[in-house]
Amino acid sequence: MSGREAELSAVHEAYGRPLLFVVRGQAGMGKTTLLREVHRTWRRRGPGIVRIKCSAAIPRWDLFGARAVVKAFSDSFPDIGNSSLPDAMAAVNRLCLPESYGSPRARSALFAELVGLFAHLTEDAPGAVLIDDLRTAPDPALIVAAAHRVGCTVVATYREDGWATRPNGSASPRTFADRIIDLGPLPDNQIDDLVTAAAREPLDQAVAPALRAALGPLAGNPGTVLDTFEALRREGRLVRFQGHLCLREPTAGPALPDDHALVRRVAEYGATGRQLLAITALSGRFSMDDLPDFAAATGHALASCGHTVDRLVAVGALVCDDHGVLRVPCPALVPAVLPGPTRDEAAEVHRALAEHHLRGDGTAAPDPAATSDHIVLAGSALPPVPSVVPLLEREAGLSLGTFPVRAARRYRAALRHCGPGDTAYSRILAALLPLLVRTGDYEGLAEAVAEGVRAGGGPRHAKLAAYAALAAVHTGRPVPMPVREALADDPETHGAMEFADGWFTGREPLRTSHVFSAFACLRPDGADTVSTDGIDSDRFDPAALFGQVLGTAAYGEPVTGPLAAYGRIVRDYWDGNWAGIPSGARALELAGPPCTPVHHAVRLIAAEVHSTMGDYEGSAAWLELAGHDCPFPALWAWASMGLAYRTGDWERARKLGWSYCDGPGERIGGGSAVGVGRLLIRLAFTEWGEGGRRELLPRLCTEAQRWYSRLGGTELKAAALITRAFAERDTDSAIEAVDVLREHGGRSELLRACMTVAFLADDPRPWHQEAHDIARGLGDSLHRTPMTEAMGASGLAPATCDDSTRGGPAALSGLEGPIAALVGRGLTNRQIAKELQVSEKTVENNLTQVFAKTGCRSRLDLALAVMEGRLTALLPRS
Repeated sequence: MSGREAELSAVHEAYGRPLLFVVRGQAGMGKTTLLREVHRTWRRRGPGIVRIKCSAAIPRWDLFGARAVVKAFSDSFPDIGNSSLPDAMAAVNRLCLPESYGSPRARSALFAELVGLFAHLTEDAPGAVLIDDLRTAPDPALIVAAAHRVGCTVVATYREDGWATRPNGSASPRTFADRIIDLGPLPDNQIDDLVTAAAREPLDQAVAPALRAALGPLAGNPGTVLDTFEALRREGRLVRFQGHLCLREPTAGPALPDDHALVRRVAEYGATGRQLLAITALSGRFSMDDLPDFAAATGHALASCGHTVDRLVAVGALVCDDHGVLRVPCPALVPAVLPGPTRDEAAEVHRALAEHHLRGDGTAAPDPAATSDHIVLAGSALPPVPSVVPLLEREAGLSLGTFPVRAARRYRAALRHCGPGDTAYSRILAALLPLLVRTGDYEGLAEAVAEGVRAGGGPRHAKLAAYAALAAVHTGRPVPMPVREALADDPETHGAMEFADGWFTGREPLRTSHVFSAFACLRPDGADTVSTDGIDSDRFDPAALFGQVLGTAAYGEPVTGPLAAYGRIVRDYWDGNWAGIPSGARALELAGPPCTPVHHAVRLIAAEVHSTMGDYEGSAAWLELAGHDCPFPALWAWASMGLAYRTGDWERARKLGWSYCDGPGERIGGGSAVGVGRLLIRLAFTEWGEGGRRELLPRLCTEAQRWYSRLGGTELKAAALITRAFAERDTDSAIEAVDVLREHGGRSELLRACMTVAFLADDPRPWHQEAHDIARGLGDSLHRTPMTEAMGASGLAPATCDDSTRGGPAALSGLEGPIAALVGRGLTNRQIAKELQVSEKTVENNLTQVFAKTGCRSRLDLALAVMEGRLTALLPRS
């Protein structure tokens, strides 16, 4: 009953009062569930309660619903336990005949017996009658009359829809109810809670939002959401991965169950309704102005099409805006209604429309743009028509400047309709391939390359191979064997093919020289060198590197595929939106062959996020997937260090960090540099903290400076500054690192830089405050655990305070609480003594007790614990 607490409370207030209480809502809103909960609760208050289940099976002549009433009393007899109840039920049964309703006297006698039957509920305690689905009763007013007559509390559920079709004289319950409560849609967070509970095991965070997005206006309907979720489970579209229930195909949207009311309603409108739904869903824009052409092309009567649209809008399958444009508000309806692939169904309609336009059957000359769009959307359903190639090529050229995506689709359609030996084929393919790269359509690029290879036209083989490799990297699918075999004999294709092969082994780091060698032939300017300005060598950013090699104007970043997923995850990491990263990592693993450098990098980010959130088993699982021999050794060591010190293994954390620093120096560059700045900062924090070896910090400073002088980059600059700050106790270097990271770094790295200044500054309070603010900002999605990560990176033991708190430590008494709170604000002992007007010795003694009670090992450990809110239960209220 999550989300229905207010409605339940209102119903409970009616108990024992002679009221007719109606709970109204659409199908699936939880009316029956609420009534079941009321029944469960009220049975504990007294025995005088029955639950009547109405249904369409009640004979239409049984206006009082006497048979359903007797069935309800029979089911409740063990609870009511009245010895005279069987006789009362038998009396009603004897009179419950069709002829009783034909005679006023007999009908009055039946009603009197029903009143007597309900009176048994009120003999020893307040009586209550619960009626489910009142809408299906022959006459709702009459079925509640007898119970209401004897003063029972009557709670009934019903739906308003369909009331206009009922017989004359049958009043809607809203006209005679004492009180009505409407069950509206549940908010997103409560719907997500319902789905999580229904899963009965850990649920991937992407599942509930995917359900809500697919259901549209039905997303707040708990019954529909749960039924759709169960359909996903039943159809095998949910899979367990790393202890979570995930969508097997994250890009394939959920479908409504076949027996959903909306699916049944749309099915009633036959082929016309199905075709209208298909073309509206996939056309992008279908309006009422297009209906005459639709009717003429498909052979349906225009009036019939108009009526079907009206019905689809009335039931919520379509919506129509003020400009007459139709759309499908519930995407999950489309795959449920259409028997085959949705695109195929819509393509047949577009084929009919394209042929209708090409014949010129309309009353007005067809719009060339509209004709082109129908040809495009018809796809292979429309047999090749070479005469449309000039039209498509011309319309593609017209839209090239303003709508390049539309231009690319028209060029692709033109290729499909080129006849054998058509001289336009090579010209169109040469225009199409770079356009697909510029618009970021790498799925389309893969298809276009395959078509070009089959047709034997287009650019030279070296360019086709480069396009094929580019498509493979961006879609996450290796180059198809037919393409590979067709290009294998040309030596100029080997570089691109070898790059694609190396990418899918997952062991070859992305190097600028390799990218340039494989794809230089695609550069519009034909330059034989490429500048790497603006690319940090210690960050793995394939999209930025491709943009640098191909030219930012010629390269479009992908919106789908593994590189797009990696880009989103990295942006979320830098911005501190970590809550969705584990889900994004799992989706990437399930989407295709998990064997590229992108997968390794995401696994290591996921390992870091999991260990930061306290899920050490999850972190270890991601590290194991990545493997210690992955192409990013520094990033692997950094993530492994995080897991080690968070689980208390400080020595292993230091060993991991130094083993990388002590490795061969000639490996600078490529994947080995990715994450080295983060690793150096983490190692510096570890050696600075208690138990660390501060005498090693100058050596670490030299190492960081060596990396920065060779590679540059934001992270390495910050690492050089922070290690210098620790080695030389140089506050100015730490402040400069903060300035660098404020402008170009991530939130968690900035937090560490602020804490570095706090370690060294005479007045740490402003830096503590900034770190505190960053932690709070990150905490919306991470429960403030980035602050815990900062503690761990400082060589402290965040688990110490947590464990003592969970174990029920002694509360801070006397001055201990105020002193801990002031330490959290960054005050020194002298400042605290002045604030509390006590001696410094008193502060020192009390602080010793605070450390003992909280388990914190240092002032900084205590300050972070206070700032993070982990000692709230022990501190005095202020």
